[in-house]
Amino acid sequence: MNLTKKALSQALKTLMGQIPFEKITINDVTNEAGVSRNTFYYHFSDINDLLSWTFDNEIVNGLESYEDLETWKDGLLSVLNYTEENRKFCLNTFHSINRDQLEIFLYDITYGMLISIMDQSYDEKILKKELKLQIADFYGRGIVAQVIHWLTTRLEEPKDDLITRIEAVTKGTIELIVQNQD
Repeated sequence: MNLTKKALSQALKTLMGQIPFEKITINDVTNEAGVSRNTFYYHFSDINDLLSWTFDNEIVNGLESYEDLETWKDGLLSVLNYTEENRKFCLNTFHSINRDQLEIFLYDITYGMLISIMDQSYDEKILKKELKLQIADFYGRGIVAQVIHWLTTRLEEPKDDLITRIEAVTKGTIELIVQNQD
């Protein structure tokens, strides 16, 4: 991972722990990171680009190994751990005009995991591709809503309970859909 990008990312996270995202300037980030504005623009087009890169590189890039039946819960736990450890950063993103970036970040993770799990569990004859996409979209959005609710309610529910509930509802419903197909 590029050390300069990582330093800029860490600077953004530090600043977001103190002030709202909308009030952070590129000058603030570069001063915190100890680099020039030109260096910032060499790596990122704007602060939103840096925010997206931070989410992608701190959590998304390591999740490919969790997209199967045996490990998907570990992947979700990894996302919840990141959210918990970076709560101020995630909440600041959620309460900013970039709320959609947090939701997209979480959605992409859950959607990919759901598609992978269904692909491993059901072939095309049992569960058509279009139906898999619809299920992943619907439950991906539902899981995102649950994670955001968990984040905004001060992480009150234990992570293991949240994961168990998500697994029970999702797995049970997918199995029911498969059984009730015409």
